[in-house]
Amino acid sequence: MVAVRLGMLAVLLAGAGLAGATSNFIVYSAPVKLRYGQVHNLMQAPMDLPKDIVDHYADGKKLLAVTGFDVDMVRLDADGTEFQVKLSDHYLHHYILQLGNNEAMQRMFDAVSEDVHMARMLSGCHGMTRSGLNSFTDRLRKQVPSLGGRLKVFGSAAGAEYRHNPQRFLTPYRMLLEKPQVWTPVLHIINTNRPNASKLPWSPLLECPCTPQRKIDVANNTIDGRSPDPPISCSPEFAATGNPSCHLSTYVGGWRCCEHEIFVIDTSKECSDPQCSEEPVDEVRVKYTFHYEDAQPGVRDIEGAACCDVTSVTKGDENIEYDIPQCPEGTPREQCFHVAESVQPLAYFSGHTLSPDSTRKPSDMVDLVFAAPHLHLAGQSLQLIDNVTNEVLCEVHANADNTGGIKYGNGTSPGNEDGYLVGMSTCSWDGKQARKYRRDHPMRSRAVYNADRSHTGVMSLWLMQVSSLEPDILI
Repeated sequence: MVAVRLGMLAVLLAGAGLAGATSNFIVYSAPVKLRYGQVHNLMQAPMDLPKDIVDHYADGKKLLAVTGFDVDMVRLDADGTEFQVKLSDHYLHHYILQLGNNEAMQRMFDAVSEDVHMARMLSGCHGMTRSGLNSFTDRLRKQVPSLGGRLKVFGSAAGAEYRHNPQRFLTPYRMLLEKPQVWTPVLHIINTNRPNASKLPWSPLLECPCTPQRKIDVANNTIDGRSPDPPISCSPEFAATGNPSCHLSTYVGGWRCCEHEIFVIDTSKECSDPQCSEEPVDEVRVKYTFHYEDAQPGVRDIEGAACCDVTSVTKGDENIEYDIPQCPEGTPREQCFHVAESVQPLAYFSGHTLSPDSTRKPSDMVDLVFAAPHLHLAGQSLQLIDNVTNEVLCEVHANADNTGGIKYGNGTSPGNEDGYLVGMSTCSWDGKQARKYRRDHPMRSRAVYNADRSHTGVMSLWLMQVSSLEPDILI
């Protein structure tokens, strides 16, 4: 573990974990079964948490206080022995993870089935920035106040970096849950388990190319007969850059061509039929290890922040993804980069379509307590900047010895796959270090990608946690 002091005395967490959690429990996703080139992108059905955890918190006299969690992808053989899965085998594009009470979780699933907009925000890629769960829990508090603290979302932006992307919350900040019973993940995984024909060390399938099988109809604004879900929508500022991802007419790859059960290979050339039925079905699971304790006096609950996505200028996300056009021929290597910036408010508050039931005011104060960066392959740096003071609050960058917070693999073992982006450090602040901001305080993100070749569907996100100075749960 490497500890580095940055801007506001953040601890840059680069190791696999930190001491301090008193206990842990492990859960596994339902099996993900895919053929080569196929995509899994689905919210799985709720699964029970371990019985001892459910029983320990069942009477409501204690709260589960999550201090952090770790992620892995594994295969299980017949006797239950685990084997880690490489990124070059099955690529984890991203995950969204919810824990909660049975009733609160069921209400969320009901909302997904009854409300198309809510389904998009909770179970689609827009769920990555937690805007959907934030909006849903606001609604839940309004409808059934007793359920407001019984559903939480974890992680979500982590993709290929999941093995080196420490999720830890420093004292007194914890993710608090009342009467936890069930959990459910949204998993976006691509089966890349075949040597690719290109000379690249990484599979081009991870960038979700739109294959000839995708029927893109610009006139009717559809892909495969349906409108892109969610709609392709960049902020006016980002759209003005001419990025191809902002318009269906120039869209050639990304997660809109990477939905559940779709193939991201040309099945007319690589398979005997559209379902590639001659290919074997592989099976993997995602494993989560949660570190927790009973909530102690003085603990502070945390919530997802509204910032940051470089394709947006408002609360939450906009297009989420964008393209990196290749530099013009002859561009010096030291100048061959793509830079994107945006400014957004830090936290959610009332008066916005993403938080219609919120009672929080723009002037309400929060502590900034955790920041996790998310970039894709070719990412070179990501900065979180206070747009008022220009202070860099958290920053990661790639360098030759992998000490700058972005780790690229140079080997063959799981977590060190050659050429892949395999790790991103996170920033965490304790009660003495955390800065206090208004919810509407402007934060700036600045992302830099290597542009010596083109890339589709990249992301530049900060997945952050804040703690309200007027908490919903008091210990």
